[in-house]
Amino acid sequence: MILDAAQEVCKTKPAYEVTMRDIIRQTKLSVGSVYRYFEDIDDILIGLTNRNQDQYQLWANCEPLFSEDKSVREVILKVFHYLGEYLIESIPTEGKFTFEMNTKFLANPELFNKKKSKIAEVTDFEKLMQYAMAYLAGKVEDGTLNPIMPLPDIFSFAVASMDGIVRDLVLFKCYSLPGEDPGVSLDEISLTNALARSLLFLLGEGN
Repeated sequence: MILDAAQEVCKTKPAYEVTMRDIIRQTKLSVGSVYRYFEDIDDILIGLTNRNQDQYQLWANCEPLFSEDKSVREVILKVFHYLGEYLIESIPTEGKFTFEMNTKFLANPELFNKKKSKIAEVTDFEKLMQYAMAYLAGKVEDGTLNPIMPLPDIFSFAVASMDGIVRDLVLFKCYSLPGEDPGVSLDEISLTNALARSLLFLLGEGN
């Protein structure tokens, strides 16, 4: 009930401005009842972040791809297709909240260090990125792939590009910003597919 209330409040206020009083008012519980379960507002918001991670099937969808008899091209294109579907589902429901929580922690590193032990250690997205990097490194090692630039640089490009895609999608879809530039599409599947094909080129998979 408390986490549901927090989610509702975060739809009307930035996460970094939400207070315990807001949550208590939304739940209609007593002050003591809320503090019985959560020490402060940050613990509530972290609890909401952890709970939200459980509702998506990103890793469950992608994990089998790495053990199936598929080409690297098939695996990468399918993984990034699932990433696109994940963004379609997750950004409208938690994109704004996650962006604002990250902003709060970036502005207060001391708070982050104090609370980081309560944050789910590895999200499905992070697990997928780690596994995919290990998979690709193995394919380079066995000669299946012949990258045209150092693999760490390719991975850095992939992470920075994915972060940029997520950020721009959140800004345009969760905030009242001007529309997309003419000729520029912010379609999740198109963006993740373009990134996948760029990676395949850099990995020596050609067109």
